[in-house]
Amino acid sequence: MEKTRKKPLLVGLSGGLDSLVAAYLMKIQKIDLYGVMIANTPESMQETGESIFACHQSEARIDRVKAICEHLQIPLTVVRAREQFQDRVIDGWLNAKVELTKPRSCFDCHRLRMDILFQKMQELGCDGIVTGHYAKLIRPTPESKVSVHTSNDLAFDQSSLLMSIDQSILNKLTLPLSDLQKKEVKKIAESFEIHPPERILSFGKCLPVTPEVTQMASKLIANSLLGEGDMTVSDQMVARHQGFHSLEFGADFLPPQARSGELPKKIIGSVWNDNKVILGPQDAFQDKGAFLILCHWGSDMEGMKSFKGFIHGAEGTSFEVLVSPKRMRAAALELSEGELRFTPGEIISVFNRKGKNAKLLVTGFIQGPAKYYPDNTLSLEVRGERGPEVAVVDKDFNF
Repeated sequence: MEKTRKKPLLVGLSGGLDSLVAAYLMKIQKIDLYGVMIANTPESMQETGESIFACHQSEARIDRVKAICEHLQIPLTVVRAREQFQDRVIDGWLNAKVELTKPRSCFDCHRLRMDILFQKMQELGCDGIVTGHYAKLIRPTPESKVSVHTSNDLAFDQSSLLMSIDQSILNKLTLPLSDLQKKEVKKIAESFEIHPPERILSFGKCLPVTPEVTQMASKLIANSLLGEGDMTVSDQMVARHQGFHSLEFGADFLPPQARSGELPKKIIGSVWNDNKVILGPQDAFQDKGAFLILCHWGSDMEGMKSFKGFIHGAEGTSFEVLVSPKRMRAAALELSEGELRFTPGEIISVFNRKGKNAKLLVTGFIQGPAKYYPDNTLSLEVRGERGPEVAVVDKDFNF
């Protein structure tokens, strides 16, 4: 009886080393692959794309990846999703520039890319998706939800990125690099002469505050939102700025009249409708706890009970934390000891233990350090009968 031929897998190719090695590792197992490369950069940004987007795919880069795919006998499809990229990534970045908050560009871009890969998987009749992520996916039984765990290389771990992906996509993912370290991946690439074109920017470094990016933003933002304004410390004006689009939330700023040896201030917020920038001390975001919003919970996290976990820091450090789930996908964090920098807008993850193969329990975006809510309340802008209104709620989102 003739065996039924297995369906091919779709492999997402960013043009970087990791995804190409992932494709190679599947190919040597004699698994049929379709390659998909996503080119997002809008037409108007093509000339500067290489220096402002880590994910930019120039025509030269696409041709180079095509040549590698031909060598590996992988048919390649290039998806040009420029309008979707504008809607789901660039528009959000512009909103953050106008409000002087931390943008989520790379996070939004990753979500978009995974959605596109899933759609192409279905269109091409593939049975799953292969990517070069450093993370582990655990399925205790075929019926179980997929849980996300750290990889074997914590320095390059990307489990937090996958935590927000829908279960329908996670169920179709294969991660060949999950048990490898970056140095091993580089050796595989060298041994089999896989030489991807080098990138100027790495993941997370997109749209840096440079003159060319500031100039680009000024062309995309309405003139009425570009006005100059005051930079203040404790409501005292210390300098003027030339528009929020030229500044970066969380960055250092040294007032022109600062005394010799004085430390720079930190850009900690804005009153955007008054064009006012708020400056604070260097330790403005340093605290023993934080408040999270837009949380994604682990596969078997149930109820609203508090639990303990670990935040993984730089260079292998870990910090024990108490997580108190709240309504509306929110949570409060409290460190067992010490303090950390909790910059609003950054993503933070809590794991069940320290080290490799740790299970991800929750990820969320920092709304603000605990010191911002000394009375256990916060203010939210809501839409009322007469238009936008400010409502004061507690951390359980009770009005």
